[in-house]
Amino acid sequence: MTALSALIAARPALDRVRAADGTPLDLRSLGRLALTDRVPPEARVLLCVQDPLAFIRALVGLDGRVDTILLVSDSAAPEVVAALAANASADLVVSDRSDLDLPLPVLTPAAVLAETGRAAGDSSRWLLTSSGTTGIPKIVPHSLAALTRTVRVFDPERRPVWGLMFDPTRFSGINLVLQALLGGGELLLVDRGAPMADQVASLAASGCTHLSATPTQWRRILMVQGHARLPLRQVTLVGEIADAAVLARLRAVYPAARLTHIYGSTEAGTGFSVTDGQAGFPAAFLTEAPGGVRLRIAEGILWCRPPASSLTRGMPDIEVDDEGFVRTGDLVRQEGDRVMFLGRENGLINIAGTKVYPETVEAVIRAVPGVAIVKVSAKPSPLTGALVVADIKPAEGADPEMLRRDVQAACRASLPREAVPAMLRFVEDFATNSAGKLVRAAQRAAGGGRD
Repeated sequence: MTALSALIAARPALDRVRAADGTPLDLRSLGRLALTDRVPPEARVLLCVQDPLAFIRALVGLDGRVDTILLVSDSAAPEVVAALAANASADLVVSDRSDLDLPLPVLTPAAVLAETGRAAGDSSRWLLTSSGTTGIPKIVPHSLAALTRTVRVFDPERRPVWGLMFDPTRFSGINLVLQALLGGGELLLVDRGAPMADQVASLAASGCTHLSATPTQWRRILMVQGHARLPLRQVTLVGEIADAAVLARLRAVYPAARLTHIYGSTEAGTGFSVTDGQAGFPAAFLTEAPGGVRLRIAEGILWCRPPASSLTRGMPDIEVDDEGFVRTGDLVRQEGDRVMFLGRENGLINIAGTKVYPETVEAVIRAVPGVAIVKVSAKPSPLTGALVVADIKPAEGADPEMLRRDVQAACRASLPREAVPAMLRFVEDFATNSAGKLVRAAQRAAGGGRD
């Protein structure tokens, strides 16, 4: 496929990228980027850049001029960057970080970019990393063609203003960057380290019309004063299970916006979109899913075959069958004409032989008035193998003791005895990873599955 710089240069240069401080990046300049001689054409390059504008410039400059580009989160620990560089057999690193001590050349983005140089050829091989919470992330190969398969070109008169709250190296983040660069509109890069209230205020002041976030991020957005001032025409949920409660709340707050939740993964690529405002997806998708994707359920696990040819076959830790279906690791259950997501197979809690899905318990607790965010996990137990633990962030003004009683009553009324949390803990907030997801550890002690 044609390199990214050539695709951008072929577009009408009407759009721009804008950083959180207002600094613009003219797309016309991206189409003229080249590389210095310090980067050989056969190089395998690890790209780890903190400045989002510099990241986009470096990515466009590298694509089609080097063999391989490995995208690594700017929040990755130095030892993780080193391990990924070794696993990908990287030849050099392009980074603006000062804490990397690697046995490889480390060049700044400015040092590798030039205004003139060798022309871009076909697009490079792209490598993305999973957003796993344990161990070294998996490296998953992708192509620019597959990543841009769902790019939609917008009418200039309906020019979208995209808000990017994700790490641009993550699957959801790079998809949004490519959509904005190739499909039209303005891309707003928020300061991901700023408080959520500041991020929302910045997006609202800049006229953000299209916003994509994980359900966890949306719940935080909805807790911020002024969230209704976002002039949204498109509300998109990605990365985690979109339950009925958060979908209903978003529909009520943004009634004029199109509401979509997208299923996809780093391993399988972009899967399909659900636009009917309901949790899960129609069972009819198992016969014919949108966009040419094929789906099937085997032993409670969703398998997905995207229309683009899979590049994951033969990759360690990624299971692909002879027909090209990728094992997603997502547990699902068909309920009438709907398929519901239950959680990740490596998050399953085994309590005295009973399977407990953390996300199912979380959905019950989230329905209790006064609960803002909840995360369910396992604590090892010598008697039952594990105990269910629920950490809860109360909504503003909620009384903790009353909330504790209400949560316990709701769980006892709706869940099997083994799934009722043995411990309820109130917390001020939760950690999220660079993909905007709640940080979850695989339930190894509880008899869970693979990473």
